[in-house]
Amino acid sequence: MKSIAETFANRFAHWNITIPEENLKTREIGYIQEAGWLIQYCFGKDEQGEYLDYYAAHRMTDDSHVHIYQDGQVEHLPALDSVRKVSKDPEEDQRLEEEYYKHNQQVARELAKKGFNKFTINMFLHAGLDKK
Repeated sequence: MKSIAETFANRFAHWNITIPEENLKTREIGYIQEAGWLIQYCFGKDEQGEYLDYYAAHRMTDDSHVHIYQDGQVEHLPALDSVRKVSKDPEEDQRLEEEYYKHNQQVARELAKKGFNKFTINMFLHAGLDKK
């Protein structure tokens, strides 16, 4: 767990954000809301050992969804797209919009499955949840 904690801390060192020690010990799901960040995280175990998944959102940057293995190796997972491609062709633009929301809604479902149930207003809008 030390490599996981260090890898996470290095990513957010500029803001002095770390996973709370108690959560590292208990492997309890949690979130951090600090310095403009909303970071949700959960622990798990698979054939490669223990891991930490986190989803980080900040209004000044794109979201990131990351899987950190116990050896510190990082895998980037799908995150909400913040920019939608557009086209002057109305049919093409409609297709692009549908793809954008389809992708983001799939990501939102995956986040919910992990127990990541806190959404910023930007996450809510990017997933098209205001349209339902």
